[in-house]
Amino acid sequence: MKIKTPQYNWQAYKHGSISLCMIMRDNAKLLPRCLNNLKGLVDEIIIVDTGSKDNSIEIAKSYGAQVYQDPWQDDFARPRNIGLTHATKQWILVMDPDEVLLPKDHQGVRYLTRAKNVVAFWITTHNYNNSRGDMSFRTIAQAADPLGKYPGYVPSTKTRFFKNGLGIKFVGCWHELVDWYLLKHKLPTGSCDIIVHHWAHEINQTNYREKMLFSLRMGEKKVKEWPTNGQCWWELSVAEQIMGYRTRALASLKQAFRLGFGSQGQYFAMARILNLLGDKQNGDLSFQKGVCMLFKDLTHIDPNKKPTEALLGAI
Repeated sequence: MKIKTPQYNWQAYKHGSISLCMIMRDNAKLLPRCLNNLKGLVDEIIIVDTGSKDNSIEIAKSYGAQVYQDPWQDDFARPRNIGLTHATKQWILVMDPDEVLLPKDHQGVRYLTRAKNVVAFWITTHNYNNSRGDMSFRTIAQAADPLGKYPGYVPSTKTRFFKNGLGIKFVGCWHELVDWYLLKHKLPTGSCDIIVHHWAHEINQTNYREKMLFSLRMGEKKVKEWPTNGQCWWELSVAEQIMGYRTRALASLKQAFRLGFGSQGQYFAMARILNLLGDKQNGDLSFQKGVCMLFKDLTHIDPNKKPTEALLGAI
């Protein structure tokens, strides 16, 4: 169900109460911007801190936040779910300290609390950057970026607004989502036209290689915990590609396909890896299949056809 939020002022109408839930660690620089933009929207702020060494906790408490501490255990879902247990309002909004929901969208969020047949909403995030080579990159006028920094963004959509009291929880130690829970329990979800803004390169990593190794470690942990999930294998493949582990990345990507998780982007990724490994024939085949999937109306592609054995055979 797609819900278009109204543009008129309907403040007189009754709406549900909202809990803001987030996790943080050393976010003192960006946390005030996030919370300032949420003033007047949320009725309580629940934050789980995973080990801040700066003054993030003091800043959070200055905004009236309830702060709980949970030492980091290589599991993003764990602290998020701890936060959910402390939420007392009718609806839950999930945000991160480096994200912004603009005040002009507040009335739209309030409108969602009046939903009768939907218990959770997908919200799209605009991840602003310069990644023009990304297939999902969308060019915009620089003024369309609220900070005026970037010429475009990569969209990502996930559930981040849902009813409290239904047992909804995050699943996955990395790239954690409540969507898995909603799907498993067949809870009705909807989409909306509200936007969350995110600037992917604002947080300076102390060491880029440490970040890559962290992603690799989390990806390996996630597939061990959830070996039958194709998306987990794709996420691991991305981490392995970034590390330059091409043979490993190809094996993980093939496993994602075998488990039914595939898209044109993954075919193009496979094509790149195969070409780098010197397998031009299968690289070209993978690229062609990606094009066929991307332009279904212009080709003979059968969308239900599985990848060929030539692509998924043993390396």
